[in-house]
Amino acid sequence: MIELEKLTKTYGGKDNGIHNISVELKDGKIYGLVGENGAGKTTLIKTITGIFRQNSGSVSINGYDSTRERTEALMNVGLMPDGVILNIDRSILQQISFYGQTRGMGEDESVEKAGMLMTRFGLGEKLHDASLRRLSLGQKRRAMLAMCMMTDPGNILMDEPYNGFDPDGMRMLNELITYERSKGKTIIISSHILKELESVVDEIIFIKNGRISDQLEISSLDKIGKKKILFSVSNPNDEILTLMEEYGGIRKIGNQYEISISPDKKVKPEDINTALVKSGYSVSSFKVENPSLEDLYFSKK
Repeated sequence: MIELEKLTKTYGGKDNGIHNISVELKDGKIYGLVGENGAGKTTLIKTITGIFRQNSGSVSINGYDSTRERTEALMNVGLMPDGVILNIDRSILQQISFYGQTRGMGEDESVEKAGMLMTRFGLGEKLHDASLRRLSLGQKRRAMLAMCMMTDPGNILMDEPYNGFDPDGMRMLNELITYERSKGKTIIISSHILKELESVVDEIIFIKNGRISDQLEISSLDKIGKKKILFSVSNPNDEILTLMEEYGGIRKIGNQYEISISPDKKVKPEDINTALVKSGYSVSSFKVENPSLEDLYFSKK
């Protein structure tokens, strides 16, 4: 569990960084941080994980104050940063195992755990003694994931974790994230890949100008976002636009029509299809798109 109280970290001018952030991030939940570049997402993650020292406010991790009880607090955090922080020439296995030793693991235990995690995340034994120079971007990101998970942390923070992963890697990462949630961990993910984020998170936290602008359960998207109906007919004419106006915003896109239905309108997709058929239109395709995180993100810009 992570608790932030009036957390502020500024640099290079008072407008940069994060400002007065208070939020409780509970055990057993996945939180997604969403916002434009420079909104403060990475600064927030770096401040929680102790890379940055806050100007004011507090960070509590599993009950430990990150200022007064820094060592105990940070022992309860695993970080997968945006990028790679490994030495380019040294053995990957050696570096990951050394990280475990800095967190209190014995040498033999850390080497065994590092090898197991590398194999688990698709870095087979042939790569255990490889240097960073031999790894692709995706393999480098897998190595960083192994480092993040070395101490089985109770709280996991990931900054743009999907960068560099192919579809198999994204699936592997999502399976890991949801599994760790099932163990009661707090997980925070900052990402611009909104479709992947939407598939795993429980709550979305919108960051704008260094502040939390909104926070909502992902399950509430249907209640606040617009549903879209996409359809085409084999006998189109201009009258169809007038006919569909009562159901929502209607527009023609190429050979298709799109209706955007506000959540306050009690419209069923079958009502639209029935109205088209009764008016003599031959419906050739009909698709319902539920509100997405991407739609909500752009509506807030």
